[in-house]
Amino acid sequence: MRTLPAASARLPALTGLRFVAALCVFVCHAALVTTPDGGSAPMVLFLLGPAGVSLFFVLSGFVLAYSARSTDTAKAFWRRRIVKIYPSHLVVWAGCVLLFRAAGMPRISNGLPYVTPGLPGDLTNALLLNTLVPVPEYHTGGNDVTWSLTCELLFYLLFPLLYPRVARVRPQRLPAVAAGAVAVAWTIPLIALGLGGRPLPYGFLDGPVTDVQLGLAYTFPPSRLPEFVLGMVLARMHRHGYAARVGLLPSVALAAACLLTGIAVLPRPFLFAAAPLAPVALIVWAVATSEARGTLPWLRTPAAVFLGEASYAFYLVHRPALAAVGHYGDRGAAVTVCGGLLLALAASWLLYALVEKPCCARFAGGKSRARARPDTDSGGMPVP
Repeated sequence: MRTLPAASARLPALTGLRFVAALCVFVCHAALVTTPDGGSAPMVLFLLGPAGVSLFFVLSGFVLAYSARSTDTAKAFWRRRIVKIYPSHLVVWAGCVLLFRAAGMPRISNGLPYVTPGLPGDLTNALLLNTLVPVPEYHTGGNDVTWSLTCELLFYLLFPLLYPRVARVRPQRLPAVAAGAVAVAWTIPLIALGLGGRPLPYGFLDGPVTDVQLGLAYTFPPSRLPEFVLGMVLARMHRHGYAARVGLLPSVALAAACLLTGIAVLPRPFLFAAAPLAPVALIVWAVATSEARGTLPWLRTPAAVFLGEASYAFYLVHRPALAAVGHYGDRGAAVTVCGGLLLALAASWLLYALVEKPCCARFAGGKSRARARPDTDSGGMPVP
């Protein structure tokens, strides 16, 4: 085990990494929007989205466990997470409903077969409960990218129970627990292979997969819990001086190799979460190690940190921004992608500055609490 300098209270490079994850999801949806048959772009572009979501989930577990402290309570933690998620989500959800239902804008402008959600799907999406209902008409309701927030809500609900148990694991056993979390994540698509359902016609998958298999392996919240737990374990490993032996660039190369190899040899349900998980975890670990050593300055610049702080807002608005530019602009793929990116960046800045940041400052416990230095592995609750 290579040792690290003493862990600092802040990890700005991991904040910057959040925007990289959001940008991966943007690239995936831009490829979907700009390829009418869903098959003319390289499949690896579509899989950047699932890899980005997995990076979000691992980062979430890492940051919350890293910043845990004993003086917090479950009630205060849940209040902060609700204030962080719901106000911005509801603002964007209302905009989506106006665009899709009142203005008549298509929910997807790329021509792929699509299940049109009913009003119940939109309403359950407002509550972030829609992926708990195993019906495609619910999964695609409202702002469809927010299915991942249902997973995050489950993580937050369980964190007060999970963290004390992770904190009690002996440091020398942490690598084995991390490997176990990866193994559980690989078991889920293996189970999914034995399930039926309606075949999905999406050409970019280039292989058979059903809606039930996709739901279990990708969008069902309990199925994504191993990624969150893995992030928590990595945070404890980081605090106990475990240093990543693989740097950021080799980790990124390994992630690309896993996706490309997986496309060639793995059944499709394995590509949504299991295949990219181990290299994604190595990326998080490598960035945390580099942060402790003062390297990777480009992820620690004020611009990178700001983009990371606004990455949640960007994630919320990027899909409707792409759809709106593609529908109302209709001037080709390059204009749709560039215009969608610029619109999403502008809208995310407004959403972060006018909704997310004020709500967190007003209702999440105040600046003094947010800036408080976290304790080490004490089994307590996290500070956002």
